[in-house]
Amino acid sequence: MLNQQIRETIQYFRENIPADLSALIEQGAGEISALDIIERAKKAGDQMPGFALKNQHGDARSLGDYRAKGPVVVTFYRGVWCPYCNLQLKAYADGYKAIQGAGATLVAITPERPGAVDILRNSGAPQDVIDMAVEHVPFDVLHDADSSVAESLGLIFELPESHRTLLSSLGVDLEALTGNSAYTFPDPATYVVKPSGEIAWAFVPNNYRKRAEVEQILDAVARAKS
Repeated sequence: MLNQQIRETIQYFRENIPADLSALIEQGAGEISALDIIERAKKAGDQMPGFALKNQHGDARSLGDYRAKGPVVVTFYRGVWCPYCNLQLKAYADGYKAIQGAGATLVAITPERPGAVDILRNSGAPQDVIDMAVEHVPFDVLHDADSSVAESLGLIFELPESHRTLLSSLGVDLEALTGNSAYTFPDPATYVVKPSGEIAWAFVPNNYRKRAEVEQILDAVARAKS
């Protein structure tokens, strides 16, 4: 299960990284969890805002195009510098055929620029960060350059200063990865959208260390089609 893998990763970090870095992680996590993302985010029954973005291959994609094929699973992640995002991408890649078989289209949205692994390499990120990064997935990854799609859903937050300090000390250049200095990222929400555009299911954790399970997504897709 994805969230079990996340919990094991959290525990590994707590046991193996220096205490000062662990303190920065927990400080930032607390600040993020105190935000009002759940209250302001779009919910089931709301209309999904439209979007038109380019995927990792430079091809134009729109919500309308996806909706024409059936239910759409729209998931957000911060970037491949984030270990929990990589676990999410791996789990969803593994579950892609099941989601596709259920009649839905899976699409991920991120503020991270295409070619993020190369950016990590060229910006001097440590090898263990590069090694954990997921480079290829079988579904569209859309670049939300100014986080406008995430903002339209009420999902964005500004990365706490503690986490900026942490990532800088680890050699992760977020400005190079996003192409801007805004430090705004989406909550790792997942939505199931009906062909009509209505949101059938919304998973908004307000916690970057929680993600929707593939099984939850499949259940939501089945309900969206009933």
